[in-house]
Amino acid sequence: MGERGQYIAILDIGTTGTRSIIYDLEARTIGTSYTEYPTKADVPQQSEQDPKDWWRTSGETMREAIRRSRINPKDIVGLGVCTQRAAICPVDKNGEVLHPALTWMDARESPSFKAVKGKIGQKYSIQKIYWIKDNYPEIFEKTHKFVSTDSYIYFKLTGIYGSDYSNSIYGILDPENLKWSDEMAQEFGIPVDKWPDLYQAGTTIGEITKEAANHTGLVAGTPVVVGGGDQQCASVGVGAIKKGIAKATTGTGTFVDANLEKPIYDPLGILFTLPHVLKDRWVLEGVLPGTGAILKWFRDEFCHQEKTLAQNMGIDPYAIIEDQAETVEPGSAGLFVIPLFMFARGEIVNLSFAHTRRHVARAIMEGTAYGMRGMIDLMAGMGVNIEELRIDGGGARAPLWRQIQADIVGKKVVVPQLAESTSVGAAILTSCGTGCYSGIEAAVDSMIKILETREPNPKNQKIYNEYHPKFMELLLSGFSKIQAAE
Repeated sequence: MGERGQYIAILDIGTTGTRSIIYDLEARTIGTSYTEYPTKADVPQQSEQDPKDWWRTSGETMREAIRRSRINPKDIVGLGVCTQRAAICPVDKNGEVLHPALTWMDARESPSFKAVKGKIGQKYSIQKIYWIKDNYPEIFEKTHKFVSTDSYIYFKLTGIYGSDYSNSIYGILDPENLKWSDEMAQEFGIPVDKWPDLYQAGTTIGEITKEAANHTGLVAGTPVVVGGGDQQCASVGVGAIKKGIAKATTGTGTFVDANLEKPIYDPLGILFTLPHVLKDRWVLEGVLPGTGAILKWFRDEFCHQEKTLAQNMGIDPYAIIEDQAETVEPGSAGLFVIPLFMFARGEIVNLSFAHTRRHVARAIMEGTAYGMRGMIDLMAGMGVNIEELRIDGGGARAPLWRQIQADIVGKKVVVPQLAESTSVGAAILTSCGTGCYSGIEAAVDSMIKILETREPNPKNQKIYNEYHPKFMELLLSGFSKIQAAE
């Protein structure tokens, strides 16, 4: 059970739901609970969530995780938070929600935004605030703070509006000085005082209030340690904290993140430079949206037999789909799945009567890995060389998919034992912030165990080296069409 006072609680508030986890100091899961919440998408490009749902599920799941852990909440030394990024919500002086949160997936644009669109780059919160300002000017005026997911939760937990740099970069944050920019505030018409206070990840923002204690089952006075955005936390949670090691997550989309000691910028604007949750570090991030969601779509639309069989056998249908894909030769007999489904530009290229569903399944997995390699090649062109890839998410659970990633990327692929790397990253930050470990490296050494390491298969690599340029040509052509349509 561990010694008294040796547990960490984590709230992981993601795109689709909230997960609460109780860890011991070796990152073993002692208790966990997960609940989904709705996303409103009634009109094209809309994606809204009610922050009250974030808070409601935080209470429900934390109480349940504590119950399942069978520990005394007094033995929890600190609470950490990790969240979806780039959601924004206006609240009044009492913290009451004035309009539902616009999530990172909300792509609506308002008329006055078009004048500044070319200047915002990756600062997506500005686009969302313009939408609120143009459609509901009275709400903009009444707004006390524009809060991201993390700052709303910190307020509910401690009464303090705060956010770390990895979440704040989507607002008017100066990425070099890590301060709110007076120049941007003036240019975009969003005053600095409408943003929360800034905190370094891994520092204590405050303590659990009595109200929050009643809601969550935690003890009033428990320290709340600032975490960060999901991808930066996941980088720490897989142990990708040293130069030359990148993290690749395949969930709904694919994210590749590499450590930087100082910010550098992609002249093509394809890769993003973002603050890390590690002090004085940044990440260079590549994103391919919708990749993991394509395999789910394929499962639900074309694999009814596999789903029925899996249900009867008591196994995961993905395991059957993976077994079938494994019977197909690398390269899927020239079949490509171009993963631009989110933009209505997805393609299945070179389809013939010789291809089967098995080929399509494998080509979906290969498409994700080709995309990863494209991002890593771009990083190398900027002088950021990757020697090892640490993977997590759905793409890390399937042995075949792990090998495909090693073969296509041509790097050593390392798979950590723990599935919830985002929460583990937040637990590492919290364990350091509460003094349980002397620093990040010591915490990573103790808390992260490796499940397996995969090396590229030279024979497969040769095949993929031929196919990769063809895939990238199709992918970049698809992106060009999307930009032209805008």
